[in-house]
Amino acid sequence: MRPFEDALKQQGVSPPLPDRGGGSPTPPGSSSPPPPPATASSSMEEALRRERWYHGKMSRHDAEQLLQEDGDFLVRESMTSRGQYVLTGLQQQHGKHLLLVDPHGVVRTKDRRFDSVSHLIGYHRDNQLPIISAGSELSLKQPVERQT
Repeated sequence: MRPFEDALKQQGVSPPLPDRGGGSPTPPGSSSPPPPPATASSSMEEALRRERWYHGKMSRHDAEQLLQEDGDFLVRESMTSRGQYVLTGLQQQHGKHLLLVDPHGVVRTKDRRFDSVSHLIGYHRDNQLPIISAGSELSLKQPVERQT
């Protein structure tokens, strides 16, 4: 699942991304990109913990079990990719899982970069815009809050 690369390939676009340092380029033939630098991941994690819609490490299956109506969403840390955050939402009664951080540690959607995951979520909710990523579209209507 590589929505950013796939979407850019479909458009024939390869925008330059800033070097965040601390990471190494993906070796040729490698199937998974390097994780974001540890400092970026830990500061992102700290900011996300303040958000009620952030659930921490959670599997796709467990996340989908919390969604009930179209537009329900949550953000979780991937169980399989260290430092990767996933927006899980329900669209047309199907669970959608969109990666939020590109291989360079940049929070982005198909056509826009954001300062943080919280900024991405707030922007799309406030403007009532669906998130479009690699052919998937997800509207954010109701956050699923974590239990304290």
